[in-house]
Amino acid sequence: MQDTPQHHARRAALYGFVATAFHYPDEAVVTDLFDAEVREAVREAGAELDLAAETTALLEALADADPDAMEPAYNDLFGLPGEDGTYPVVPYEAHYTTGEEVNESQRRIATVVGLLEEFDLEVSDEFDERQDHVAVELELMQVVAAQRAVALESGDDEAAVHLAQAGATVLDEHLVDFVPALAHSVPDGSGDAAPASQVYAAAADLAAALVEFDEASHPDPIAAGTGVRADG
Repeated sequence: MQDTPQHHARRAALYGFVATAFHYPDEAVVTDLFDAEVREAVREAGAELDLAAETTALLEALADADPDAMEPAYNDLFGLPGEDGTYPVVPYEAHYTTGEEVNESQRRIATVVGLLEEFDLEVSDEFDERQDHVAVELELMQVVAAQRAVALESGDDEAAVHLAQAGATVLDEHLVDFVPALAHSVPDGSGDAAPASQVYAAAADLAAALVEFDEASHPDPIAAGTGVRADG
């Protein structure tokens, strides 16, 4: 794995963009997704991380989509339950990792809250979702990656090690089992699917590919000078 500021800044850019894609598409979110400069930065980051295919698929889906169609497409997937009371695609980690075990679900959500507090992050009052929502967890990884880039740029080795450990914890305990399962549950957007729906399929594929890339390239973090594997 390249342990450079540039590498982690690119990871942060991709995590941030796919996190934005999973937010409710209000005016601010749609503006960010369709911003030409943002998309060019994302394209470059994807190419540098060997995720060009998945990144290009998302950007092409956005190029074909009508911004005004994003909200109904989001609601069809994540926002409106069907006749049986279930959502077509559930965006919460606990649904995929704990099933019907309420206590375990609550514990998982609590660990996410703890990680957010560790990095002085708070869920916005306007965000009416649980803390184990996919957008929150992807944004958490965005922050960890961005802070790691800053630590390496400034030569703060102790902070860089701590952030490597935090990133490994988020990956191993939350994202690795969650995001690929979520991506599998999102309709693939092929055939007659509306372009806006294809945006969400492509965003899920990129998120899963990014998590799998990180899992494969992220070594077990070693506490500096101890030789002991961090257990998160």
